Amino acid sequence: MPTVAAGYGQIIGRAAGRLGKPRVIASTLAAALAITCASAHADAIASLSPSRLLGQRIMVGFPGTRPTSSLLRRVTDGQVGAVILFSYNIQSDSQVRQLTRSLQRAARAGGNPRLLIAVDQEGGQIKRFSDGPPFLSPPQIARRASVSVAARQGRLTGAYLKSRGVNMDLAPVVDVPTDPSAFIWQEGRAFSFSAQAVTRYATPFAMGIQTQGVAATVKHFPGVGSAGTDTDNQLDELTPTRAQRRAALSPYRALISRGVDAIMLSTAGFPAFDPSGTPTALSRPMIQGLLRHRLGFQGVTITDALESPTGHDKLTAGVLAARAGADILLYTGAATGELARLESALRQGRLDRAQALVSYQRIAALKERLAGR
Repeated sequence: MPTVAAGYGQIIGRAAGRLGKPRVIASTLAAALAITCASAHADAIASLSPSRLLGQRIMVGFPGTRPTSSLLRRVTDGQVGAVILFSYNIQSDSQVRQLTRSLQRAARAGGNPRLLIAVDQEGGQIKRFSDGPPFLSPPQIARRASVSVAARQGRLTGAYLKSRGVNMDLAPVVDVPTDPSAFIWQEGRAFSFSAQAVTRYATPFAMGIQTQGVAATVKHFPGVGSAGTDTDNQLDELTPTRAQRRAALSPYRALISRGVDAIMLSTAGFPAFDPSGTPTALSRPMIQGLLRHRLGFQGVTITDALESPTGHDKLTAGVLAARAGADILLYTGAATGELARLESALRQGRLDRAQALVSYQRIAALKERLAGR
């Protein structure tokens, strides 16, 4: 609880000044307080109920332009930690601000961390706020050949989203298309066929978003640039060449080194990384081995939509993704049975509580960082 410790530290500093040895006394007392606060914070997390511990990992969607009473109740009870908005949830600026405020009020009412409220605001045809920035699509940004243009589009996007209560952008796309038939290029969502160009423009775009207090989420790890069809609609095993795999990972290496907040896990399988062909979002070798260990990513991971084909129903996929180490489980619908399924898996030992605590802490740390930006 660093913010609490800092506040008390100021009080201690003023009191110590009156006692005549401000630096020695203040530093000693502040250090003791920091240890006490950290210990209390750790104890509070360790004592979390399963529903609150696992609820922070669930991101859901909902119909209409106002949150349902059921969703607000789940948010208050700590059973949902994040919400995704789609175009059908957005009617006007005033309406969406009211919507996001009501969601955050529900989280506060239950004593929970603030919600992550996410949208896909990539640019081009994928913009949930159709009139908002970015005003250039990824290919258009790359054609401008200007890092400053990319950064400005990111800053504009982050500021626009934050002013409407949205604190997470599921963008940018950093897939590197392997040829013009790749679906990610056909949809106008990729910056370039060059990994160097993707890195050059996606990085300032993402960092621009983050300067505005909104989390950027690069996707779709480890890169679906070789997919001919949308992996949201078809279960696919991708077999890019070694050179293509190196190119696909290079934007992630750069963005991880710059401190990108979140990475979205694709639902495609990659036998070169996990011989079983398990979809990335459900694969421990992909998440813990490749992303965490080899690439060193310490931020938040989020699955692509678990309604996508994975070879499992969405609730089973959620348990498998959590077991593999995915932090946030994304459902475009209500996913009302997911928490019960996760709790059951935790009771049965199919989910590890220590790993669940690590995911909770990553998510809570991101929320705290966003609140402070």
